[in-house]
Amino acid sequence: MRDLRLHSGFVRHDYILTFSIADDGARRRLAERCAGEWLGDEVTDTTWEVSNDLGPDAMERALVEVLGEGDRAAYYYLSDAKRMFRVLIR
Repeated sequence: MRDLRLHSGFVRHDYILTFSIADDGARRRLAERCAGEWLGDEVTDTTWEVSNDLGPDAMERALVEVLGEGDRAAYYYLSDAKRMFRVLIR
């Protein structure tokens, strides 16, 4: 029988997002956005695979809105040229 804890295959999402946010409310709001409008799949409490219609610049602006002093977020995406990019926001 196949181990159902192991998932592999094609990437189905636009971004892989991971974050460290000290404020519980801000962290919860971002997780709710990931689960809701960004059509995300939770990997861990602070890492999500998300699909939205935001380009990389708009994604960065959306994250900056919820980050406070000392918070961090990073997202990864595959460009049209099939190159993986990482954007780190502090």
